[in-house]
Amino acid sequence: MDTSIAYDVVLLPDTDRAVAYRKRAADSGCSLMGVTVAAFGAWVRDLWELYGDGRTFVSRLEREALLRAACEGPAEGCCVDPKSGKRAQLDGASGRCVLAEAGDVRDGSGRCESAEGRIADDGVASAGAGETGALGLDRVAAACVAAGVGLPAFDAAVRDARQGVPVGAGALEGMTCAEVPVLRMIGGYLDRLAQLELIEPGQALALLPELLPQRPLRVLLEDAAPLTPGQEAFFSACPWMGVEVRAASGSQGPVRAPEGVRVRFAFPSGQYAWPALLADIVRDALGTVADRGAVPAAAAGPAAGDDGASSCEDAFGDADGCRVGRSAGTQAAAVVVAAKDPAVLFGRVAPALVRQGHVVALRGRRRFADTAFGRAICSLRRFLDEGQAGGVSHIEGYGDIAPTDVERWDRVDLADWALSPFSGMTRKAAFKLDADMRADRTARRSDLCARLRGDNPMFAAMERLALQLDVQAAAELEAAVRRMTNRSEAWRAEQLAALRALQRAADAAKLAGLGADAAFDQVQRLKVNVSRIVAPRGCDGAAFGAPDVLVTDQNTAASLGSGSCEVCVVADLTSGAYPAADPEDASRVLLEHLGVKRADSALARMRRVFFALEHAATDQLILERCLNDSSADPTYPCVVLEEFVDCYRDDPTATEDIDNPYSLPERLQDGMLLRGEDALCSNDALSDVPAPETARIEPPLTGAVSAEARSLVVLPRVLQGGQVLDEPCLSPSQIESYLECPYKWFAQRRLRLDDLDEGFGPLEMGDFAHNALHSFYKHMSEDLSEAKVTPQLLPQARKLMADVLARHKALQPHLRQSENRLIPTSQVEHRELAELERKLMDYLDFEAELLPTFAPKYLEYDVACGGVVDYAGHKLLGTADRIDVDGEGRCAIIDYKGSISGSYALGVREEGRLGKVQALIYAQVVRRTLGLEPVGALYVCYGRRKMISGAYDGRVIENAHLPNMRHKDCMCADRPFSDVLDETEEAVAAALERMLAGDIRPRPETPEACKWCPVSSCPERRG
Repeated sequence: MDTSIAYDVVLLPDTDRAVAYRKRAADSGCSLMGVTVAAFGAWVRDLWELYGDGRTFVSRLEREALLRAACEGPAEGCCVDPKSGKRAQLDGASGRCVLAEAGDVRDGSGRCESAEGRIADDGVASAGAGETGALGLDRVAAACVAAGVGLPAFDAAVRDARQGVPVGAGALEGMTCAEVPVLRMIGGYLDRLAQLELIEPGQALALLPELLPQRPLRVLLEDAAPLTPGQEAFFSACPWMGVEVRAASGSQGPVRAPEGVRVRFAFPSGQYAWPALLADIVRDALGTVADRGAVPAAAAGPAAGDDGASSCEDAFGDADGCRVGRSAGTQAAAVVVAAKDPAVLFGRVAPALVRQGHVVALRGRRRFADTAFGRAICSLRRFLDEGQAGGVSHIEGYGDIAPTDVERWDRVDLADWALSPFSGMTRKAAFKLDADMRADRTARRSDLCARLRGDNPMFAAMERLALQLDVQAAAELEAAVRRMTNRSEAWRAEQLAALRALQRAADAAKLAGLGADAAFDQVQRLKVNVSRIVAPRGCDGAAFGAPDVLVTDQNTAASLGSGSCEVCVVADLTSGAYPAADPEDASRVLLEHLGVKRADSALARMRRVFFALEHAATDQLILERCLNDSSADPTYPCVVLEEFVDCYRDDPTATEDIDNPYSLPERLQDGMLLRGEDALCSNDALSDVPAPETARIEPPLTGAVSAEARSLVVLPRVLQGGQVLDEPCLSPSQIESYLECPYKWFAQRRLRLDDLDEGFGPLEMGDFAHNALHSFYKHMSEDLSEAKVTPQLLPQARKLMADVLARHKALQPHLRQSENRLIPTSQVEHRELAELERKLMDYLDFEAELLPTFAPKYLEYDVACGGVVDYAGHKLLGTADRIDVDGEGRCAIIDYKGSISGSYALGVREEGRLGKVQALIYAQVVRRTLGLEPVGALYVCYGRRKMISGAYDGRVIENAHLPNMRHKDCMCADRPFSDVLDETEEAVAAALERMLAGDIRPRPETPEACKWCPVSSCPERRG
């Protein structure tokens, strides 16, 4: 092609294709001297710089920021209807335009709703079609400006809207009263551009025909998509230009693959199997490293730059030595993989391919928020910003505690930042910070920030950048990234690109007079370019040429040109990944009302790209579609894949020949590549070769403790006074837990698989209630000189209980975390605490009827008096909640419970179960140490339903003295109560022998035992 003679200007759809065009010309020996080869937008920008009026093109970020500022204007601003005072609101689904009260479409900051969704009648953003979804009001205006400015109909409508021409008259014919304020807002935006000496590309395109020198110019639009209305108007206004349009092939649909190119289909069962299947494809296409005579990766060491920080973080030129293998020639790569998300696929497959001796490259884009820097700064901003407007609320009984502040920021956000490379913290310090936050529900954001500012310069810089968009902070972070030499060059380049993207968004926000919120909203919609190459050690980066495998997106792969690779793998060809429908958002409706038609369609774009991909391969075209999505639902082929398959069918209207899981006729099923989930380890290793056995590990014992470790089943205890007790010593609650299920006891009590977070649950509420009841009875005796609540004392008792609860609430923040303090940090938790207080207050009425002939005498009684006592042949210690005594030396053990079940009743022994034994153990010990005669071991519920369970001597205690009790299940009337205590001790002794022998087999006594068990994978789990 001798373009130096035929054309003066060659215009391509984008920069990638322009670069590829120049390379092909150079490879073919064609001179481009004096020929401009560029994308259309870059060419127009160059023309404007030469012949324009000095104004600068506005960027997309600046456009969106300025329109957002206009959208956030006062109630009398441009997007408000002057007659009704209502703000414009667009429904992009139906095309209806409505007006809503100005306050109805604003969020708490005063900004119009602009989430990625359609603004509907109720002012709520809902999801729209297309990759970006429908738009918010400011983004609707931005889309209209980008597509319409410079067109006579659009400019006239904006002018008439600004001049107050009535709706439906002049250029506003067909418009509605809700669309006109949007046009008026756009007019104000264009005036603001002029003040800032900026210009829209569409405006420049309309002005250039009057400014350009009228000399003949031969222009070729190569591989062109349909011209936009603005482009058509520009070329029509420049008759001295001889314009030739060579339309891109494929707009009418796919065709059969070129002669000599084998078509194959790949069907992994799901995404979990696709990387392994792709590795198989590469092996088949390129062979093993041994076949090519190169040094095996295993011998050469790991991939260059592999520091373990990620799956693959190598950079150009990191390898040394000599690369042996094929000559790339002019091809982009031997294998080109076109994927929906190339960066993710590259990270999963590249390490395995490098180990096989292949050079793998990535050309793709990554969302700002998916970069390491983007994740870190967004996490930190959420931590710093959330709930700041809420202020500090005073909570009665909690002094300066500010639960509204606690509940509005998420500790996870700070932990994510701390574990990032941008925290300047070691992993140990980051985990400690996380543990400290999780263990303290009262942790304040301000205290944490002060702690981090004091000794972490990185935090100070990121804080200034996250909240103030500080330029100096950005410079400090850029310098910090450059100093991270332990990371690969490619990784550093990606983070610097993300940092610059944030700086661009910050500059746009500052230009529009907006704050950090706007900048972060914009930058999170941006993508940054990522490119890297990985190679085995022993390869010379300078001699790479073309890589063996290039992972990229469809558009980039299509721009490489015909014959650019031996094997082209087109991935993710599902209708979900590549929908063919055009988004019908509010901007499109408004433009169509003005006669600005859509020049191109999503389906036509997909067809052109697929056509280019078909012709990229010289040997094989492999088309991949996962059979199932992440929810295990079947996927469906995208439109272009169906059209391509139809090219090989005799009757595309028939269905019988494609009625199979692959939707392929029999002639295309030859050579299909399949991979399922049956080889899970192989899928994860990306290889079917069995891994060499490096070590043999015996399976761990389950349900038993080894003989060597049995002495550690129960650890020594430190008693009061510092005495260390080496022999086994247990508490009644531990024994009861073992009887409930030995494996649960081992996990909870011995391994202590506790949550790191300070809780607000049954444990904390139970401790609060126990302490409150203990304090209440103590003050009953001291302040009222009464030991028991009676119906006559209820008014005084209620007053005393209210005072006790208030004092205990105030005490909680001053307790240590290990004391199971109860601190609410949300409105829900405050309601739960108030409900607990009501339960305890209502319990007094129940208490007045309980055991009227007995009175509390021992409260929180240490049955061992600081030491230990003997029980069931072993040492025991513990504290009984309460012991009530009558005038004849008889006693009843009272154990408080928030709720009770049938397992607490003595009657469960008829079912062969021992049931709950804690109160019975205390009763036996009290019988020996205090010399009292136990006649009851009772569990009293203070919860929503006041009731009693346990065991009692029916010959001594009347049924009426134990209200809300199933007496037939709890009464012992046919034998002495002491027999029950002795029988319980014998059963406990046998259980303790099993415990100390290492028997921890899972044996849940009831399904209830599994309810709070931390071992979710237990084979004996019930319920």
